[in-house]
Amino acid sequence: MSLEDNKQIVRNYFELINKKENQKAFDLLSENVNWWILGSTKVSGTKDKRLITLGFKMIQRAFEHIEFILHDFTAEENRVAVTAESKGKHSNGKEYNNHYHFLFIIENGKVIKVKEYLDTEHASWIDAK
Repeated sequence: MSLEDNKQIVRNYFELINKKENQKAFDLLSENVNWWILGSTKVSGTKDKRLITLGFKMIQRAFEHIEFILHDFTAEENRVAVTAESKGKHSNGKEYNNHYHFLFIIENGKVIKVKEYLDTEHASWIDAK
């Protein structure tokens, strides 16, 4: 696949998540996807496809509205790096705006690995009472 094809897979993933077309988004993930999230919070660690799909569904239920806004893309070989932010309103009334750096590894048109860097303190704050 070309670098542009790989970048488009990442764009499509987030566009589908934003539209809550979860099954179509999750179809872009390999059955053996390995998704790692920075830190030592409850959202951190290595997740498989089942945990990632559950996590995104829980996020969507916890927020009145949330969307990912993609910024800068860099692609090389089978890797796509993207900076992004999320904006939303949590069901507890708090406004949420986090910033991310994602590294996607793609093989045969599917995401096989993701490294997600975000402000985990901000992610934990949103659930704090």
